Amino acid sequence: MNKYVVRFYKGGNIRYISHLDLMRLFKRAFKRAGIKLQYSLGFNPHPKISFAQPLSLGYTSSSEYMEFETQLAYSTDLIIQKLNSLMPEGLGILSCEKLPDNVKSLAARTKAADYEITIPVNSGIEKDVCNLLREYMSQDQIKVIKHQKKSRKSIEIDIKPLIYSISGDFHNNSILIKTKLAAGNVSNLSPEFVLSTFCEFADIQYERAMVTIKRNDIYFTN
Repeated sequence: MNKYVVRFYKGGNIRYISHLDLMRLFKRAFKRAGIKLQYSLGFNPHPKISFAQPLSLGYTSSSEYMEFETQLAYSTDLIIQKLNSLMPEGLGILSCEKLPDNVKSLAARTKAADYEITIPVNSGIEKDVCNLLREYMSQDQIKVIKHQKKSRKSIEIDIKPLIYSISGDFHNNSILIKTKLAAGNVSNLSPEFVLSTFCEFADIQYERAMVTIKRNDIYFTN
């Protein structure tokens, strides 16, 4: 088995393409690069490509992970060179590693992710962000309403246990929050919930279209 993982960044206008479109982009890039992917068996075979954690539309990232299997063995340097020669502006391969045959999938091993949330506020308004974040996290619970896709039901959950760390600062009329959140198949917390609950708690008015969210890294179990 020839199994690899690439780490890549996503930024600029390319952040507005969906996860499905990103998957199509990589499939076409592999084909144009002459890298033969391994396909699944069955009535409707598809190339064996998967991502550790899909990135939400509009988010940027400095460290995304994609794993794939190939029919032939390729050098990691060749994979980086071939794919980078075909990447559009805003997308690029940072590294490539060959994986052991018996390793679990990245999605199954994903446990947490780092995010940066930048919130522009009105000029001249300064916030004691560190103190506000301490007070925010000192609450007994931080509750949100989460909509379940499968059951189509809405349930109330406490997101506080899913916020592993959080810090912040005020700079250039913007609040910058850095936070490590639960991620993966077992527990997953969207930074949107941190954004909305913190701003509501701190009485901060913001325009969602002006807020930027960046994922800096993803953490995996061994």
